[in-house]
Amino acid sequence: MVRKFSFISVAAGLAVATLFAQEPGRRFGGGDFSLLRAEFGLSNKVVQGAPYSAQAVTLFTQALSNGDHVQRTTTASVARDSQGRTRMDRSLAAVGALSATSGGQARAIMIHDPVAGMSYALDPAARTARSMPIPAARTASAEAHARPARTQAAAKTEDLGTQVIQGISAQGKRVTRAIPAGKEGNEKEIDIVTETWYSPDLQVVVMSKTSDPRFGDSTYQLSGITRAEPDPSLFAVPADYAVTAGHPMMRRGAPAQ
Repeated sequence: MVRKFSFISVAAGLAVATLFAQEPGRRFGGGDFSLLRAEFGLSNKVVQGAPYSAQAVTLFTQALSNGDHVQRTTTASVARDSQGRTRMDRSLAAVGALSATSGGQARAIMIHDPVAGMSYALDPAARTARSMPIPAARTASAEAHARPARTQAAAKTEDLGTQVIQGISAQGKRVTRAIPAGKEGNEKEIDIVTETWYSPDLQVVVMSKTSDPRFGDSTYQLSGITRAEPDPSLFAVPADYAVTAGHPMMRRGAPAQ
């Protein structure tokens, strides 16, 4: 059982790394990225009074040099209650070799509970969970010292107005970031375009699209959005799970302990 949990822990970590790596030219803040930041305690933001549940679908497409295309689709069930607790239940089928080892049936369930000050990584197959204290929020001056601000000189932002997506009013913007010729061995300038549709009401990204000529295109969208209060049991570790303590998740740029 311990070995099984170890696999899920590694696979879950790789799933997060895979999502972060899918769009290398993109900053955190949209779609899967904002959700994962909350799940792992990497964001200080807690949204209260705006419960919802939905399906989050991410489609990644990459064109190969031989004209073929590679597509990967991942689906996750996501939920947030009125207290700001969140849950993400994602299949690990897209992780690759590790998922193949488990027959492609592995799942990663992440619960982020700012009320209790804890995050949990659950393995439903082994009935185990790893608890991780949510790190304390750092001041703006500490963040600036740990992570210098990125220059936005090569970025252009366009306002796309407002549209209704899945019954939710969302505000859109398109950000184009340019990689100058020669910066990465490229002969010509590379434009990375990210389109994001954000709901001020729900305070979530309901849809985002990114096109990066180096790696491919990805589309993220919430569907089946329900505004009712989710079942409270979704945000608690089941009583029959064996819980072990893990190390606190470090926010990006945080100094090592």
